[in-house]
Amino acid sequence: MSWDEEADRTAADGVAALAGLADGLETGPVPYEAVLAGGRRRRRRRNLAVAGATALATAVLIGAGGALAGLGHGTGSGPADVTAAAAPATVSAPAAATAATATATPAGRDPLTPVRVVLAQGRDGGKEWRSYAELWPAAATADQAVAQAGLIWQERHAAIPQLPRETDAEVRGRWRPGLDLVELYTTLDGKRLVDDSAHTVPAPGGRPPVATTADQGLPGTLLALKGAELNNPVLLASVNPDVARVVVSWTDGTTSEPALVPVGDSPTRWFSVARKAPGITSTKITLYGADGGLLATDTDWLK
Repeated sequence: MSWDEEADRTAADGVAALAGLADGLETGPVPYEAVLAGGRRRRRRRNLAVAGATALATAVLIGAGGALAGLGHGTGSGPADVTAAAAPATVSAPAAATAATATATPAGRDPLTPVRVVLAQGRDGGKEWRSYAELWPAAATADQAVAQAGLIWQERHAAIPQLPRETDAEVRGRWRPGLDLVELYTTLDGKRLVDDSAHTVPAPGGRPPVATTADQGLPGTLLALKGAELNNPVLLASVNPDVARVVVSWTDGTTSEPALVPVGDSPTRWFSVARKAPGITSTKITLYGADGGLLATDTDWLK
């Protein structure tokens, strides 16, 4: 089975699980404009492999969101918590290149010990928000995948007590070797918000990195709309190794350059940026290569 077939099957599994979970959950108000924007974004998600089920119907509309809670658990001393000092989304980040090197990898790759990195942080309504990427190394066996899923569920269940736990059979059915799992979430004044998103990315030594093309879209998720915890939603997105610079252009004529942050030893890098303010939206997100050449432009996010 090819990578794309694996991604499609994984995404299909996640969507089916979402449909069953969403019926029994209450959802908070969602801004109407964000729901409309979500429809546009979903058309660009063919390259996004969703790993695991999420529990919030609202987040389904805006970008494969669910809920996580707490900070990571593992078999060792816990997840490596590393801060990449990305600038708030309302200003450009001239130090992005150096900030992106501030990550660390624990000794070995333990599927039960995640590596957690702060992608960005800023202020919203007088409170501090942070966005996180938490990488769970690829499970080598289905049994290991079951143990990993249990630890992830414990984190999420702390935020959503009614969140059902996957059965061992469900975990075994969606497990794919060679794929790392990345949980994306945000916090507000240190409290983990209910929205999250789960993505799979190739583990080191697995599927070779692909070249970024203009038509592949920008895999990611838009968080913090559930219950309107933040005035401005936060985008968390991934890029291939050939992307050296990301520029977000805004309708007020300014630009932001979020840091490209590695997570552990994964070849996939991540960035995060919040919408600047109500009424100020993104006109485009442009990806550039190391030589300064244009690789791709995305106009769907942060509308």
